[in-house]
Amino acid sequence: MNYILVADKQEADNIKIPPELEQTTEIIVLGIGCPATLRTLAKLFLNKKFNHGDRFFNIGYVGSNEYPIGTVVNVGVAAAEQNSKHFPCPEYTLDTTSNVKCYSSFDFVESSEHTGIFDMELYTLASLFPTIKSVKIVSDNLNFHDWKSVDISDAWKIANSMLFKIISEQ
Repeated sequence: MNYILVADKQEADNIKIPPELEQTTEIIVLGIGCPATLRTLAKLFLNKKFNHGDRFFNIGYVGSNEYPIGTVVNVGVAAAEQNSKHFPCPEYTLDTTSNVKCYSSFDFVESSEHTGIFDMELYTLASLFPTIKSVKIVSDNLNFHDWKSVDISDAWKIANSMLFKIISEQ
């Protein structure tokens, strides 16, 4: 089974599963942020939702201080935004053909010492599903209010195309 993991219903509503993948693909809305993601996944694991051989994909919004709003990227590396020298967090390589690094944070990122894209779930997902693939849409340039007001419907068409190409190739 193919599972597309998203943070919120708005993201799920923009995913258009091709007819040939409808029987083998399911969208799961996890909730926004690491705690919500972990709560939802814990329930799914306890209910034995997933099986050996299932494949996991992520699509959704990110902020960026590098890419303009509406840019669609294939994520190469998942990293923790708040990394500590006392408790270092490993990075997860998701796709060796992409140099895009996604930094995940517990909160909405409005500034960072890093350059790249920022979300609140991918690092958690990559730590649980090391083979996960991720496509992200830049919805803001690290401004909490922007992401709600931009029209990125064209970006969703590109993102859907990229995601389902990745799913079909595996």
